[in-house]
Amino acid sequence: MSDTFPILQIGVDHHDAGLALLERAHRAAAHATPAAVLTAGTAGVVEVVTCHRVELYVEGARAAQGAELCRRWLNGELQRKEITIRTGADAGRHLLRTAAGLESAVLGEDQILGQLRSAYRDACSQHLPGPVLHRLFHAAFRTGKRARSETPIQQGCRSLAGAAVSFICEAAGGLHDISILVLGAGEMARRAASRLKKRGAARILVANRTFPRAEELARSVRGEAVPWAWRSRILGTAGGVIIATSAGSPVLDLETLKDTVAGRTTPLIAVDLSVPRNLQPPERPIGNLVTADISTLEAYLKAQHRRRRGSIGAVEQIVEQELEALMRWAARCDTPPATHKKAATASTRSTARSGR
Repeated sequence: MSDTFPILQIGVDHHDAGLALLERAHRAAAHATPAAVLTAGTAGVVEVVTCHRVELYVEGARAAQGAELCRRWLNGELQRKEITIRTGADAGRHLLRTAAGLESAVLGEDQILGQLRSAYRDACSQHLPGPVLHRLFHAAFRTGKRARSETPIQQGCRSLAGAAVSFICEAAGGLHDISILVLGAGEMARRAASRLKKRGAARILVANRTFPRAEELARSVRGEAVPWAWRSRILGTAGGVIIATSAGSPVLDLETLKDTVAGRTTPLIAVDLSVPRNLQPPERPIGNLVTADISTLEAYLKAQHRRRRGSIGAVEQIVEQELEALMRWAARCDTPPATHKKAATASTRSTARSGR
């Protein structure tokens, strides 16, 4: 433990642990000793359990206690040598980097920030964090928000369905004034439709061979279900189409596409997410027709990832700025953390509600 910043971070994450170890840790976390039991002899704890990490943040404990605390928490399921322990500023930096998306399996993903907020609120509801943990988690939330608002780390997409929507958005110059037809109602089609809704598509139309499934998906995104047989005629007024079906042959043929774009003044953007391809690709460019398939989108995703990687340095700078401010605050606090806990507990409810 650092006397200036008395925080321990103990547990495992996907960087240090293989899949088998993470699975064991998750199984143990499902039946873990309640965190409230662990507060004896400490100034507070917060559990953080996500797909890629099983971690405990402890305030006011010595580094030598870390492995034993983790073993108590997980009922002895992990060996001491399997447990990662970070202390002081290193523990704080780890949480700030996690909140910023630097420690995620997918660089810049935003789900982790919500997961950290949930973990903190759960701890607050039991009056578990001490004053330094409160300060640390608020710094983490601020770091996560700054990373995503001040750098491009979250820009772009991180899935084929998201890439399809972004591709259409860029090619059409936006989604707010166009209709998009989604062909299919499986998982990929659902992801694409959900992304269209989030990006503010003016109108989402869903067609599927099984009409009730089209209706179900359309309802979930406030769209409209249309009969499968209408798909070709609808293309005449649509700005884009996403094909995510499992047909063994193209569901949109080249002649239909040629007829659809003939005389148009705006482009039709057609993206095929199917394997095998369900959109018959043209051998040469056709005016006002823009097409993309999975190979196109994979290259698009790689370019997006390269752009996000270029923002790592800027995000790390934000992390260090917030960490430095946190360390300055800790250095000014000359009262032992444990004496603050009762005072901190009184404000826990309002802190948990605000999440700030």
